[in-house]
Amino acid sequence: MGNEWYEDLADELGHHDWREEEFGDGGAAAHGGRSWGPGWSSVQREGNGLVRITVLHGTVVDVDYPPVRGSKFEHLDQRLLPRRAAPPIPMAPQPPEHELKLTWLEAVAGGAEALAVLDDSPLVPEAEPDLAQLSWPVRTRLERILARIDEYAPSLLGPEGAIVARRLAVRAVSARPTVLSTSDRDQANVGAIIHAAGKGNDLVGPGKWVLAKDIQAECGLSSSPSQRARNFADAVSGGRLDWPSSWMHRETPAVIVLGSPDLLVSDFRRILIAERDLALRLRAVTPASA
Repeated sequence: MGNEWYEDLADELGHHDWREEEFGDGGAAAHGGRSWGPGWSSVQREGNGLVRITVLHGTVVDVDYPPVRGSKFEHLDQRLLPRRAAPPIPMAPQPPEHELKLTWLEAVAGGAEALAVLDDSPLVPEAEPDLAQLSWPVRTRLERILARIDEYAPSLLGPEGAIVARRLAVRAVSARPTVLSTSDRDQANVGAIIHAAGKGNDLVGPGKWVLAKDIQAECGLSSSPSQRARNFADAVSGGRLDWPSSWMHRETPAVIVLGSPDLLVSDFRRILIAERDLALRLRAVTPASA
């Protein structure tokens, strides 16, 4: 008897050569037969994956699909099962771009009300802060740090940036005295506070007012102050440092949230105001269902 019988199955299963990736080196030749095409995939989806063909005198007389479990082919089942990619995780729906921008602006400005009345008046120095509520060790250490900020911050961040750095230092230590770790040198805290003030105003980074490595060098630090900076920013912002990871918005600058308009320099507030006005105009002309 020849092999003409497999042609009788073409209408039901179709055929093609067994692939080497299914059966290892040698492909069909190593297993003495052929595999099947489009219909074969349908069998695997709708049946049990095993096809039993009965041939009588060279003619196909029956095709059935017994279960693989319990058959002598069960041990081959998982190896031969077609590999299926895991279904993609559906993306959570995102608000319109202008709504994303407004959410970000509210976080940076310190809330919806603060954003609504934001102005671009330059920051001005304020009277010496009242540190009486702090313990003597913390108070004296903070005073030393403020003196160093007055020395380094103006050249690194400009006059308004230096004001922000002083305010940030006082508020962070007043809210969380332990932010001044006993294991850190005063210079490490000075560098971290200046970095936080700059990063919260989009002043630090390539193409910005100052590079992080310049703050590190000026303050005599052996490593980047960026992580310590986040600790100080966290103390003044209530833990609202980052943009929600599920809402990726490419147009927002990589700033850390300081959470108060009087910790933002006038140039940065001017940018925020322009972005706010544009987003509000888009909201006004966008259907509510968008």
